[in-house]
Amino acid sequence: MRALLTAIALLASTSMIVVEARPPLPMAFGVSYNYAFKNGQHGWAAKLQADLGSRFRLEPEMMYFSKSNGVTTLNLSLNLHWRKQLFSRFGIYPIVGVNYSHWGYDGPNASRWGANIGCGAEYRIARALSGFTETRLQFVSHETQPMVGVGLKYHF
Repeated sequence: MRALLTAIALLASTSMIVVEARPPLPMAFGVSYNYAFKNGQHGWAAKLQADLGSRFRLEPEMMYFSKSNGVTTLNLSLNLHWRKQLFSRFGIYPIVGVNYSHWGYDGPNASRWGANIGCGAEYRIARALSGFTETRLQFVSHETQPMVGVGLKYHF
């Protein structure tokens, strides 16, 4: 009986190693729904992610927020993620980055440089598909704006 249990445990651990040994896909394209709290704006984002080794990921991102209180917003960001795998399909990642924000008002427009800081979580649904959620603070000029988002990514 002990030999049978040992063989089953060895087989199970070997199969887990084989599953984990598959290399991760190095790039991903994602879309997300976002909410910016300062102006109560709803928006969409598109992002491209490129792995920089096993721990870091670089992400250019474009967000567009629809008109609210007479303001539309376009954010262009370049973020760096430090990935920490917690379980085989679930991980978290702190976010730091820079952004360029452009606000379209009913009157004159404005543009400013800023910074992003936040955290995200990702769940791998399948080898090439994952869901994610992110929350961040966006610092632009003298204003701070919290944002949340939820989306899907396709890995290729």
